Amino acid sequence: MNRPSKDDVERLSRGQPTRTKIGSRRISHRLTQKERILFVAAQRQGFLKVPVTGVRVNVLNVYRLWCEAEGREFIVRGGPNPFTHM
Repeated sequence: MNRPSKDDVERLSRGQPTRTKIGSRRISHRLTQKERILFVAAQRQGFLKVPVTGVRVNVLNVYRLWCEAEGREFIVRGGPNPFTHM
């Protein structure tokens, strides 16, 4: 499978169709306003900081795709089950 583009990941996070069809109806990707703030901060910082409650897996899905598009490691800190290097 080809790497997704950053533009496609951004479109997917807003619920819009992507050009390369990277999304799946079974996996949620659309972000809420709170999740978008976390996602933008993660793009700047290089890692996603997840609070213990109040965040769905959507932000993890979108950030993972964005890391693939950038060629970065997927690093998540915090939350009930911290993930690193997935």
